[in-house]
This record gives sequence, C-alpha cells and structure tokens, in this order.
Amino acid sequence: MDWRTAVEEVAKYAPAVATAIGGPGVGGITAGAASMVTGLLGVENSPAGLVAATQDPEKRAELIRINNEHREKLERMRLDAEAAHAAEETARLAEINKTIRAELGTDGWWRAGWRPFNGWMLALSLASVNLGLVAVVIMDPARLAEVVDVLIWSVVAQGAVQGVNIKQRSNDKARQLGMQPGGFMDLVKGVRK
Repeated sequence: MDWRTAVEEVAKYAPAVATAIGGPGVGGITAGAASMVTGLLGVENSPAGLVAATQDPEKRAELIRINNEHREKLERMRLDAEAAHAAEETARLAEINKTIRAELGTDGWWRAGWRPFNGWMLALSLASVNLGLVAVVIMDPARLAEVVDVLIWSVVAQGAVQGVNIKQRSNDKARQLGMQPGGFMDLVKGVRK
C-alpha cells in the first residue's frame, strides 16, 4: 500500500489530513504531515498504519478530531508543500530556458550550416536521380512509368524535408527578432501574432 491509496481512504473521514498528506512531497513537508498525524493517533507512520486507524472506531474518531482541531496547521503544511514544489519546478524550468537561450544564441558552423547543407544535398540528390532516371529511360524506354513514379516520390520526400527546414529557420529568425512565428492557419486567417 502507498500513501496515495491511504489518502483516498483518509479523505472519507478527514479531508484536511488527506490533503496535507497527499500534497507534493517536496522537502519532506508531506512526510512531516504524515508523521504528525500518525504520531497524534499513536499508530505506525506508514500508509497501512493510517488506513488501519480509519477501520478502528476510536482511532477514526481521533482522526476526525485531529482533522478539525489541526485544520489550519494541516492546511499551512499543504500550502508550504505546494509553494516548495512550485519553487522547485520554477527553478527547473528556468534552467531549461537558460539552456535553450544559450543554444539559440550560438551560431556555430554546424547550427548555421546544416540547413544550407541539406539544401545543397537535396539539389545534388535530385540532379543525380534525374540523370539516373534519364539513363534508365534511354536504356529501356518501357520503364518510363516506373521511373516517373520514383521521381515523384523522390522529389516529394526531399522537398518535404527541405520545406520543414526552411520553415524552422524562418521561425528561428522571427524569434531572434522578438516576434512570435505564426503557423499556416494564422496566414490563412490573415492573423499574424
């Protein structure tokens, strides 16, 4: 049995206790709420001990009393746990954003050159495929339909990759200028953020 299961059972009788114990466990605050409640009940500090207390009529009455008398303290513990959790999450997201900004600010040879490289490779690949397909048609004119099918799929696949690269580079440039890049539907609607 885990604390989440115990919280569901305790919530039937003592909602303030349940919310204090079921809050985020940052910094041991939730563990402190569980320790306080199980200590006042005189049961083992475990989910099973807490659930067992709800089954005993005397312990259940004591749990309800604890819920009512210590409601403000339990609520404060829950709020402290949520504030600590929010602060931890904010710090984590700030670090992620710092890393992303550092990556966007770096214009090394690979970052600046891989999209143009892909464009050149697309052009060379298409030229090679076209020359190869012309050679196949010259050697065996009966394979023209097959050659056209391969050519269409090649151009579509490579063009799609290049189109995504071009769109992403445009989005990167817009972000560097402080603009929010819009999507295709924004352009269709005539709305630009």
